[in-house]
Amino acid sequence: MATVVTMPKLGTTMMSGVILKWLKKEGERVEKGEPLLEIQTDKVNMEEEAYESGVLLKILAPEGTEVPVNQPIAVIGVEGEDISSLLREISGEVPQAAKSATVEALSAEKEELVAVSAPAPGEGKPRATPAARRLAREYGVDLAAIKGSGPRGRVHKADVEEHLKRAVPKPAEAPAAAAKPTPQAPGKAIPLSGIRGVIAKKMRESVNTAPHYFVFMEIDMSEALKVRERINVKLPEEEKLSINTLLAKAAAVAISEFPIFNSYVDGSNIVLKEEINIGIAVAIEEGIIVPVIRNVDRKGLRGVAREERELIAKARTKALKPEDYEGGSFTISNLGMFGVPRFTAIINQPEVAILAVGKVADKVVIENEEMVVRPIMEVSLSSDHRVIDGATAARFLNRLKEIMEDPMQMAL
Repeated sequence: MATVVTMPKLGTTMMSGVILKWLKKEGERVEKGEPLLEIQTDKVNMEEEAYESGVLLKILAPEGTEVPVNQPIAVIGVEGEDISSLLREISGEVPQAAKSATVEALSAEKEELVAVSAPAPGEGKPRATPAARRLAREYGVDLAAIKGSGPRGRVHKADVEEHLKRAVPKPAEAPAAAAKPTPQAPGKAIPLSGIRGVIAKKMRESVNTAPHYFVFMEIDMSEALKVRERINVKLPEEEKLSINTLLAKAAAVAISEFPIFNSYVDGSNIVLKEEINIGIAVAIEEGIIVPVIRNVDRKGLRGVAREERELIAKARTKALKPEDYEGGSFTISNLGMFGVPRFTAIINQPEVAILAVGKVADKVVIENEEMVVRPIMEVSLSSDHRVIDGATAARFLNRLKEIMEDPMQMAL
């Protein structure tokens, strides 16, 4: 019996998705768990796996089409199967109640993959889903080195992602680092689509919606760097602190004292959020993604660092899930690793502020009427003037400075 594939809801705010690329053609065989298409949401581009095996009988929504969630986009069935009545049903010629029930039931099973027996020693290659094989090939991972979580040891895509997460190299001081730019031929038109298109739309909306203004400050990083060095000597690699770890924790402490920074505008109301979730801007090949470290105010530095590294690894392997980048309170964007001394950032809507972080550089300052050299970091705070006035922004930034210059306050 043919199965209707619908546009999945990949996040709580997702209302529709754009089909960027079909990874299978009509008439081709597709296996359950195998990547079927690439979808652009309002946040990221994501691959969607098939949740039924069969032949891709009909593509209902071509590449570039924006489709509301839960609406049909394709039909999978048996080769040669007559789906004419189903296509009439999809087009609205007959009631869709039965079809909807079928799709709902199948959607509940979409994460389960076909169970197969593990091979006996020496018998062929390791058992793995097609999605896991594809990801392993992309990153040069030996599937034999991964313990599968599936039936009888079958390796799933999530197993490969977990392996990559553990193997990810130490990030730069600011994980906004990263991807090498793709060379472009002069005169070539580059479509403003995919993640880059989403970024363009969100930045335009942010500038047009929120009146931005900027407050700048210098932070003496002497104590923060000493504390970070002393702590990191005692921590395993996956829990070592970055400068962003300290900034995220300091920002969470400051936000707990200035809750207006943990809000959003809803029509004529300002709504205060409950959780303090700090977003860290991460550069990937297609643009920028902001994974969110949740409840930072309730976590120790080790926990923040561990979650930060896990999210960066997932961002760079395109393994982020909607819950990994939704619900942010405040964003930190760090360009220090590029040698940038200072810059201003555009607010990540619907948040009301963002911190732009420059490099830490030695600077001569006057201390007790003497010239001394200190490691100074310049930051700028972009705020939404509808919600936050200049005096409040200055007090918040001064509090952030106090915490970074006396890091023991993060433990209080």
